[in-house]
Amino acid sequence: MQVMKSPQKDDKVYLYGKHALREALLAKPASVQKVFLDANAEGDKDLAGLLAQHKIAFTQMKQAGTPNVGNDAVHQGVIAVINTEKLYTSLDEVLKLFDTVEHPCFVLLDELHDPHNVGAIIRSAAAFGAHAVLMPEHNQSPITGTVIKTSAGMVFRIPIVKIGNVNQTVRLLKEKHMWSYGLVMNGDTALNKAVFDSATLFIVGNESTGIREKTLELCDIGLTIPMNPDCESLNASVAASVVLYEWSRGRELGK
Repeated sequence: MQVMKSPQKDDKVYLYGKHALREALLAKPASVQKVFLDANAEGDKDLAGLLAQHKIAFTQMKQAGTPNVGNDAVHQGVIAVINTEKLYTSLDEVLKLFDTVEHPCFVLLDELHDPHNVGAIIRSAAAFGAHAVLMPEHNQSPITGTVIKTSAGMVFRIPIVKIGNVNQTVRLLKEKHMWSYGLVMNGDTALNKAVFDSATLFIVGNESTGIREKTLELCDIGLTIPMNPDCESLNASVAASVVLYEWSRGRELGK
């Protein structure tokens, strides 16, 4: 999957490739604003059927207005313009999960700046069965082309929620009896000792400074991953992946 930022100053990105476009059309068709196909891609009946189903017209690549892509872009004759704003789900919609899921699991990103980390965490959250990823509007990498690419298309599959104040959101979720775990270096609970038997909120802090102090004070548990003392720390996305895997153990994923 290849994605790049649109040169315009807006919230659109270019998405390349048949698989990437198919993933978007199956999961979040409203995010697909424009599609450009070459002659070979026009003959893809599966892709043509999805475009027709969602009433999305396409433009032939040789026509005026086709995006000017670099020589290194492997687009398979398919380019789509994605409006990333259409990829977000409202918090109210996600809160409905409390009525249908016994123990929902959310991942809250507390001001992560590296889009590769954000995309990798979204991918892990989807892989291990989390129900939503929450991201603050400010001081946080939003959904970008890099995030979409690094997530391997999982931004189209798992609800991504744009939130305002992080601490207010944590308090709201605690009122719904969601147990909050802050991922920290020296917490009071080791991951292998944690018992995840209720609604779960994992909070992942900034790559350099970690979880902010006021937010950490709201956490019910400071969660630490036991590791070799010769290793100083784990990358934020790796730590999140390890924790999500541990949370998922015993759940019937893939069945």
